[in-house]
Amino acid sequence: MIRTNLLLLALTVACAMSLVRAQYEARRSFAALDAAQVRAAQLELDQDRLQVEVRALSIPSRIDDLARSRLGMVAVTPARSDYVSASRLPDLPLNIPTR
Repeated sequence: MIRTNLLLLALTVACAMSLVRAQYEARRSFAALDAAQVRAAQLELDQDRLQVEVRALSIPSRIDDLARSRLGMVAVTPARSDYVSASRLPDLPLNIPTR
């Protein structure tokens, strides 16, 4: 009888230890999930902020101003254009449209 009681006590202690470990793992997993959700929310905010920045930086008038001021680009006019005749290029393949 004592042997049976000791065996049942050992099984009870093992089950209790297993339950404590399972609860610990569940809490740890929940904490990791919570941290991941916070990180996901932060990344979403960062993505939204970056999209707003991209929209602000890609306004055509801003790009035009930067091209003119920083790169020295100017609009193309007929006076600034050079036209090349296909007859002056003998190595031009025949299947390329010239107009």
